[in-house]
Amino acid sequence: MSKFFSIAYISLIIIFFNFDTSFAQFGELGFGSYYTGTKDFIEVSYGLGNLKHKSISTSFNDLSQNEIMIGRRYIKPTANYKLINFNDNYLFSSYINDYSSSADENYKLSIDMWKVGFGYRKGFGYKLGNLAIMPYYHMGLVWNNIDLKLPKLDNPFIDNDEIKYLRNYEDQIKFGTANIGGLDLRLSSVIGIGASYEMDVIFPYHKFWQQTGSFFIETMAQTGIDFFMEGVMIKAAPGIVPIFNFLLKNGLSYYFFSKKKEYMNWPFKSISPLTQESFKVSLKITL
Repeated sequence: MSKFFSIAYISLIIIFFNFDTSFAQFGELGFGSYYTGTKDFIEVSYGLGNLKHKSISTSFNDLSQNEIMIGRRYIKPTANYKLINFNDNYLFSSYINDYSSSADENYKLSIDMWKVGFGYRKGFGYKLGNLAIMPYYHMGLVWNNIDLKLPKLDNPFIDNDEIKYLRNYEDQIKFGTANIGGLDLRLSSVIGIGASYEMDVIFPYHKFWQQTGSFFIETMAQTGIDFFMEGVMIKAAPGIVPIFNFLLKNGLSYYFFSKKKEYMNWPFKSISPLTQESFKVSLKITL
């Protein structure tokens, strides 16, 4: 049954991606070769973060995250060549483990975790000579494989019932979502650097109709912002579109994430999921 759920979600996101493939049809528009057309990229990133569960008091060690991403960027000038409109489709893989910085972390829970998935990110940016500043919103679908490790030293404050619940995340592939807000700084046609804040929800199990409804509501809300930006703001006040778009889309994303910490399929009443928050820095090579 879990395979059916995975296939259904993949189908939903592929349909959503198809709205963005028209970018690939744009050729050279006199805006500089990097800032039009289709570009492949490889991106590596490193981040620090933590795992939390709203209903669990047991603490986790802080985490470090290593990630590699391959993808394709569709890019074109917009607003009478004043701005850049860009969209990335990508695949990624991450490895996450403990980041130990103090002795008391021997009393906390540890994990090793592999993540694989795919997604998209999009936004508007400013071109400044040979540089480009591109704030973005990102959404991805993720499959997580978690190996949970008990503390190295006895901790009287760890609840055995909580540990039993967390063991349900082990030895199974758990589906999740990732929402990221970030900034991509293009230094040249080849090299870029970036910084981002990632918010992941790791579902303990599937509630298909609730999950589908929650995903649909969030996606439609984000799409509404896209229509507002492209239909109204890009004509009325193009200079503030990259920043305004970044704030609206990631503000909405954080609102949904804060609600899902308590109800994993918000706005439908459901149990609390495991969540991960991370800050990452990245290096992108454009091919």
